[in-house]
Formats: sequence, C-alpha cells, structure tokens
Amino acid sequence: MASTAGRARGRYARTAGRRREIAQAVLDLVEEKGHAGVTTAEVARRAGTSEATVLYHFPSRDHLLVAALERDEELTVLQAERDGVRPAAGLAGLDLDVLGEHAQAAARREPLLRLRVALAGLAATPGHPAADYFARHRQVAVETYAGLVAERQRRGQAHPSLDPVEVARQVMAIWEGLNAQWLLAPDFDLGATLVSAFRRLSGQNWMEAARAVLEPPTGI
Repeated sequence: MASTAGRARGRYARTAGRRREIAQAVLDLVEEKGHAGVTTAEVARRAGTSEATVLYHFPSRDHLLVAALERDEELTVLQAERDGVRPAAGLAGLDLDVLGEHAQAAARREPLLRLRVALAGLAATPGHPAADYFARHRQVAVETYAGLVAERQRRGQAHPSLDPVEVARQVMAIWEGLNAQWLLAPDFDLGATLVSAFRRLSGQNWMEAARAVLEPPTGI
C-alpha cells in the first residue's frame, strides 16, 4: 500500500513539474516576443517536450496563456517569500507613492500587461479558460483594496462615509481601463494617474481640504 501511494505521489510530482516547465516556457516566450507570437510548437521546443504533451496538460493556446499569468504570480510570491515579505504585508499602511511605483513596474513589463488586458476581455466569455483566473484575481484585488481603504479611513486619510468594497471595485475598474488606454497611447504617467484616481475615489482630497480649513495654522 505504501509503495502504491509513493508511486502516486511520484507521478503527481512529475506532472506538476512538467506543468511548471511548460508554463515557464510560455511566460518566457510572452516576455520575449509577446503573446501573439506564442505557438504550441515553440512552447514544446522550449520546454523540451512534444506538442502532444503540451496539449495534454493545457488543451488550448488560451489555457497556455493563462498558465503564463499563473506562473508569473507564483514567481512573484516566491520572490516575496525569499525577501521575507508576506503577500499584502504592510498594505494597510501603504504609501500611495508605492502604489504608483507598482503600477509603473507593471507598465515596464509591457508584453505581460498586453497579455493580461487581452485575456481579461476574453474572460467575460462563459467557459473561457481565463474566466476562473480573473474571477479569483479580482476577488483578491477587491478584498485587498477594500482593506487598504478601510485602514485609511481609520487613519483619517479616506472619507468615513464611503463603502470600502465599492471604492475598491471602482479602483479596479479604473486600473483596468487605464491599462488598456496606456497600451493604446502611452502618453501619460500610469502610476501617477492611478494614484490621483485613488485619492479622489477614497475622498482623500476632500479630507485634506477639510482638515486645512478646520485646523488652525501652526504658529498662531
């Protein structure tokens, strides 16, 4: 019985390893030549396997492209762990300049950003391979930004009457729209525009203006 279980675990490990190799090959190709240039034949060559094996693990090209996004997120988490940072650690006290820097970092990886925008549109099609991925991604993003808004409300940096979840959804909608606009015409600062939108949506501009009126000037 133990021997059978050991063989099963070994097969699972080999399968998981092969899927990672294929996903990494797709990610490398996307970053090198863009997602439009990804073919199953090239993925198989890069991964050192056959097209039949590639399609066994990922039954369509879109499945492969989703795997590239998932692999990139996996690598990001692994790097954060090596750096001693937990996912979303310190987000509650996040400086908005850092939020802008994250947006600019995404823009610097333009091929991956183009893939994300392209698949996000296709994810609206029922049954598309990207649907589950983006549903999970948006849920986590909304929860994360809602937590950020709630914490800033407690610190007096966001309007107390706002619903953090509603603001988070609006921030995500603007972020996705800005990505598409920037890819068509990169003539604006993506990070600065996102930060400006967050300030308005969270009521930070209003809070700062009200504080300036209500608090007496120092030195009087």
